[in-house]
Amino acid sequence: MKKVYGPMGLLAAGFLACMLLLLVFSRSAAASPYASTVVHLPFVTSPVVPTESYETDFENSIEPWKMVRWQKGGSYDLDHDSGCDNGHCGILELDVDKEETYAIASPLILGPNRPYVIEFRAKLDDPKDKHQYGVVLGADWNDGGCPGDNTDSCFNHYYEFRVRFRDEGGEKYLEYRLRRVDGHDGNNVEEGKDLVEWTRVTVNGVNAEDWNKWSVRYSSRHNFTFKINNDELGGSAEDSKYDDPLYFGVMARASENGDARAQFTSFSIAIDQ
Repeated sequence: MKKVYGPMGLLAAGFLACMLLLLVFSRSAAASPYASTVVHLPFVTSPVVPTESYETDFENSIEPWKMVRWQKGGSYDLDHDSGCDNGHCGILELDVDKEETYAIASPLILGPNRPYVIEFRAKLDDPKDKHQYGVVLGADWNDGGCPGDNTDSCFNHYYEFRVRFRDEGGEKYLEYRLRRVDGHDGNNVEEGKDLVEWTRVTVNGVNAEDWNKWSVRYSSRHNFTFKINNDELGGSAEDSKYDDPLYFGVMARASENGDARAQFTSFSIAIDQ
């Protein structure tokens, strides 16, 4: 007797045939040396590579420098002056407009490995006693927005080389200090320790109110040394807490004697051969 399949029977038979063909094909593909294999690779971001050198004279612009940290309650400005001052043309100006506060600016470029040297030429515009300028080095950044909403994404720790102008009864001179900043309080006031306490510059021919060239060297043995106008300065320090390739910048600080304007006409950081 001849069997007759209805529509449902034909559909079931077709499904079984397709499954059989799929099974045969998968087995033959697995046995073939040319069978393709899908490999899922992890997503890897490109690492930030430390620079071997960075140099600017601020003649045409101060880009990409920006404000990265400041003390709460203050008022700050970061500006470019394209004019000339005593033969130096192009100036980054960092204004701190409230007493006893500070501000830091940076290009957010990863610095080189040790040993390296930072050189910068700077002065204070219309300085008053205890006004300060300087550089920061060994600063952190988590690659997020800098500064973040709570200024906690970058420059939470760093070394700070400060220069302080003094005017004691008409006697004007400069002094310097190296400080390690390990954190900040709720108002972004630095917390840390002095590695080199305030030391007076005794080099002959230094004009405390004019441009001076400073050098801060961080050696392969974690030793800090300093120069002014290519003359060695006394005082050194050894510290290795923040010795990885990290970020750098410049700073200004006002004293109890009013607002301050720090001016920088050149800045460089490079591997020290």
